[in-house]
Amino acid sequence: MNNMKLHYRVAIAAAKQFDQFFGTSMKERVGRFYRYFLKKLSPIRRMTDPLLIELQYYLAIKRPKNLKLHLGCGWKHFTGYINVDLWITDATDIICDIASLPWPDNSVDVIESYHVIEHISHTEIKKTLKEWHRALSSNGKLILECPNFDSAVQEYLGGNEERLLNIFGRQRFDGDSHLYGYSPQRLTKLLTEIGFTNICVKVPQSSQSLDEPSFRVECQKTL
Repeated sequence: MNNMKLHYRVAIAAAKQFDQFFGTSMKERVGRFYRYFLKKLSPIRRMTDPLLIELQYYLAIKRPKNLKLHLGCGWKHFTGYINVDLWITDATDIICDIASLPWPDNSVDVIESYHVIEHISHTEIKKTLKEWHRALSSNGKLILECPNFDSAVQEYLGGNEERLLNIFGRQRFDGDSHLYGYSPQRLTKLLTEIGFTNICVKVPQSSQSLDEPSFRVECQKTL
């Protein structure tokens, strides 16, 4: 028993020295290697995944009904959806650029995207939303949630400096900056210009809305 206690203490001491040397825990070190591997593999999947989907439709191998896409999923996996992101995570099903979808015209019934459009440049957002409109079927539904830029600015001017992180993004990694700001009125105008109809502004449902002023928009593609 004494030997076991001694070995245990030696192991703990060694682990602490390791952590002190690397400035992190063993778990975090392994996690960093895992994320590094996924980052290197993601560009390959970004080429192969769209090609496979296009091939499946071309050969009529797979034409799913009630197709629902969760775009820019990050680490959140929605059951019953194809979860799409630019990078591999534990949540992703398909790796591709959400501004260039591999699904054919009028093939998707629902597209949902949460706290993503604010990360897209104002020079690219119209093109991106047109691409989503193209892929949606007639009467297909688009659901978006994003920060309410105007409300965040008002709260900042009222003395809440935390809102600076909501306005500009937390910038914890590449792509974590906010490139544009929306209000319900600005987003409604943009969606109308693209051709979406039945646009409704609703109370947000995603967890991100707990951290910052946000809003939800639901609309349809009608032909």
